[in-house]
Amino acid sequence: MIEIIEKEAYLDDSPFSGQCLMYPTYMRKDGKELFMFNRREPDDKWKLEENEERKKQLISNDGAYFRFNGFYTNPLEMLKEIAERQHHFTEPDNMYYSTIEKNAYLDFHGNRREVSAAFFYRIYDVEMAVKIKKAVELINREEWDKAIEEVQNNDV
Repeated sequence: MIEIIEKEAYLDDSPFSGQCLMYPTYMRKDGKELFMFNRREPDDKWKLEENEERKKQLISNDGAYFRFNGFYTNPLEMLKEIAERQHHFTEPDNMYYSTIEKNAYLDFHGNRREVSAAFFYRIYDVEMAVKIKKAVELINREEWDKAIEEVQNNDV
């Protein structure tokens, strides 16, 4: 079972965010608290709605992943479509902000060279993270059919 919890606020007065309160938001899964994002106050209504959608997405997939941005809800579906269309990543060597080993999640982000289609996902499921990394590697080597096969069974 997934539980979403919000920690006590702290004041962020950095020049990038302005003076605001930040509420660290975590997912509790299997007895572990895993960082999701900081909710900002004050913030725009649409940003708050996006945060609620992220929470719903995590709950619906048992804490496997959520999307910060991108067209596809499921990153495996996106990778399948990239391989089918034989597209390339704009920065194939710079697609991960963090690793599961370091932060208990994989931040997977990028864009396509052929079309503007930026994406950013936070992955908590180890099996899914392995599939993503393998598919990205195959796409970068232009092994399209193998990449499709890698993500074909996307039960996550």
